[in-house]
Amino acid sequence: MNNTIQNSARAATLVLCGAIALGALQATAHAADDALPSRRVSFADLDISTPAGAKVLYSRITAAAHQVCGVDGYKDLSTMQWVNTCTDQAIDKAVKDVGSTALSALRPPKVLIHFASN
Repeated sequence: MNNTIQNSARAATLVLCGAIALGALQATAHAADDALPSRRVSFADLDISTPAGAKVLYSRITAAAHQVCGVDGYKDLSTMQWVNTCTDQAIDKAVKDVGSTALSALRPPKVLIHFASN
């Protein structure tokens, strides 16, 4: 077989394998999103319209987020980044789901830092 045809066939095979692998990774990531851990946080005993009640609920939400997102024994940077992202998203979702302005006021705003090269 001609070298050009062999090289084209190899390249096509590699591209096809890459596409299959990417599709498998996307399916795995989507399945993982559907099975995120969760924990029920009760606040029936609180008046969340008051700052004091909202603060207690915020503490409960934060503790629950740390429990469901925590990974014991792993201290590498990528795992710690995942834990931080998971915790932030869990807290954001819980605060949004409750829909209390007093609770929302306790969530610090996100700060984005952009780096620019000169």
